[in-house]
Amino acid sequence: MRKMMIQGLIASTALSMSLTVPTRAADAAAGDTLTLEEIVVTSRKREENLQAVPDSVTAFDAVTIENAGIDDVQDFIDLTPNISIRETFRAGVTFITMRGITTGQQGWAPVTYVVDGVQAGSLDAINQGALMDIERIEVLKGPQGALYGAGAIAGAINVVTKKPTNELEGKIKASYARANDLKLSGAISGPLVEDKILFRIGAYYRNTDGLIKSTDGVGLDFEEQATVRGRLLFNFEDVTIDLQASYSDITAGAADQELVSSANLLEVFDTPAAPGPARGIVGKENRTFTEISAKIDWETDAGTFTSVTGYSDINQDLFGSVSWQKPPAISLFGFSVGAPGDAFTDAFQDLMDNFESFTQDARFTSNTDQRFRWMVGMSYLDRKIVNLLSVGGLLQGTERVEANLVRFLNRPDVRNDKAWGAFAQVNYDITDKLELTAALRYDKDNLDTTQYTDLTLSTVVPTPDGLQTQKATHDRWQPKVQLAYQWNDDVMTYLTYSEGFRFGFYNTGNLTAPENTKNFEFGFKSMLADGRVRLNGAIFHIDYSNQQFTSIIATAPFRQTTNVPESNINGGELEIVALLAEGLELSGGLGVTDSKIVGGARSPSTPDYSLNLALSYTTQ
Repeated sequence: MRKMMIQGLIASTALSMSLTVPTRAADAAAGDTLTLEEIVVTSRKREENLQAVPDSVTAFDAVTIENAGIDDVQDFIDLTPNISIRETFRAGVTFITMRGITTGQQGWAPVTYVVDGVQAGSLDAINQGALMDIERIEVLKGPQGALYGAGAIAGAINVVTKKPTNELEGKIKASYARANDLKLSGAISGPLVEDKILFRIGAYYRNTDGLIKSTDGVGLDFEEQATVRGRLLFNFEDVTIDLQASYSDITAGAADQELVSSANLLEVFDTPAAPGPARGIVGKENRTFTEISAKIDWETDAGTFTSVTGYSDINQDLFGSVSWQKPPAISLFGFSVGAPGDAFTDAFQDLMDNFESFTQDARFTSNTDQRFRWMVGMSYLDRKIVNLLSVGGLLQGTERVEANLVRFLNRPDVRNDKAWGAFAQVNYDITDKLELTAALRYDKDNLDTTQYTDLTLSTVVPTPDGLQTQKATHDRWQPKVQLAYQWNDDVMTYLTYSEGFRFGFYNTGNLTAPENTKNFEFGFKSMLADGRVRLNGAIFHIDYSNQQFTSIIATAPFRQTTNVPESNINGGELEIVALLAEGLELSGGLGVTDSKIVGGARSPSTPDYSLNLALSYTTQ
């Protein structure tokens, strides 16, 4: 089995192509007639055939994930239309844009990230490192707030890991590439008590020097990461208990943020103290992730009660040079500062974040094999975010330890969110061909933010000095209504109206208002050529209110998020998988997005087009 992958970027268009072996075909029961294998998804929180779900969903099963070499979030996003991801100056922070709705600095993400039913308290969990031991990935496009809550204003990503098995099995995988890029992964699974108590343990390790070097030969994009995950599954007569725990430790090279456009700052890249750019401190970021969850399923005659409890603790620390230079005394943004007689090797910036969250979800889901199906549930989120921006100098001739760091600016802030929601969804088969779906959710967030600035150099970086405490409450109803018509066994069309909502937040002392979207969508799903071609598509229009937009400003923390009153987004997606011959498969996707501010220009960070194309050949 051979695999090749090619990726490219053309102008502002997000364009990727791959030649790989991503999927498999299944023999029809009647004989050797080939058909595409059915994909079962849980995007509506119950198991359903992908082709029966009236939503725009891109799904990757375990075989696709393995053969296409999907190792991280970037890999499956490249193969999904109308979603893109971009790196920031921090190794552990990425911005996701889906259907023209993007991530802003400091606020809630536009996409909800769910792993095995546990909703992440922060999108930073998506940067946990490698995707390992994955059974399925589902990308839901369009507002999903009715089921997933505030934060799913653009969509949701649902990741399902492999379950423990009743048979002892294991796997080991290793690879080595240029830049001394070493990857090791493995998993072992089996019974502790046959049929009753099952376990699964997975691990991943990567170490690479990176491909980017500074002018003096120092590696800048190095990375070392280690992840371990454990899982216990208890099977009783009517109750299943699924316990999971994971830990990741990642150290990677990171860029340094600079502020060079303010009128009251000197040029930082060419100062009299250090003409020309010269390396000071190599940027480095350390991230640790600790996640624990418990899921309980209790089957009754009326349906299934599900409880999902999750705890997450994420720590991130970036340390790097302010001006990427090496002056004999500290030059902070071009100004010489420090106590008389002090000598500093370099100016530094230290950005530390801690995200701690507790989530609790509970729902009751009716049985699937009935004409009227329903689901009710509640959720709770308690999240605390602590940020610290620190700028100062490193004493000359010393190592980077706290005792040798002289800090001139300290800007900590603490943010507490306590959010809860309640929802209900019904699915009713009006006829054998026509299905009505109606859902409604209420979300409420109590926000408490405390920010303190200890700033000596107010003439350099003008910032209010002192303690600020602010509180706000945001709430919203999020409805969703769908009609789906099954024309025959192979073709289904649907109409959707849904609303999305993203909480507001405080930044630089100002309250950023919540966002709202109203989504109108028409889509179709089809199986053609006797089950050898899967063709799905959708077109949509979104009315977008209070778009949260981040811009750079001259005062700490050097960025501010404000609201754009009205935007309109139009677009569509088309996806195809075709079994051309035995072992030969073609797949691809096209996304088009036209996002514009009413009375203004195009919305930022939104590709006009996204395209992926894959041709695979598999042989035994």
